[in-house]
Amino acid sequence: MHARASHPATDLYAFMVRSHQHLDELYGQLLAAMEVNAPDVRTIWTHFDHELLAHMEAEERYVLPRFAHVDANEAMALLRDHGEIRAQLLEIGVAVDLHAARYGRALELVEKLRAHAGREDHLLYRWADQNLDEAIVAAAIAHAEQ
Repeated sequence: MHARASHPATDLYAFMVRSHQHLDELYGQLLAAMEVNAPDVRTIWTHFDHELLAHMEAEERYVLPRFAHVDANEAMALLRDHGEIRAQLLEIGVAVDLHAARYGRALELVEKLRAHAGREDHLLYRWADQNLDEAIVAAAIAHAEQ
């Protein structure tokens, strides 16, 4: 996590940044398992897929619609990223089920996810800190934790 002495975190900012960090840990586990073709790749993949989808759905339902009123172009770019990520998740998920997953393809997804998370951490969540009310924050966190 980056130092933010002049920018105290709200519950949503702190939660989503921690969620990105947790997802990044899952990326590492997934890549390590895929690299050696470990028998638990499918289990790790299922956990990763579920948590990532819940995280994106919370953003899409509670944060991005409100952010779109301020910066429609950036909100649409983030949503496009989510669509591309979902397509890659589907592709890799099918490959995992067929025991044909490629490490290189998973690494491409992880790199995309890390770049996307950085944009959200520094733009979307900073905006959300200052503009979302407590009810929206609570709903977003509850949805992401599903």
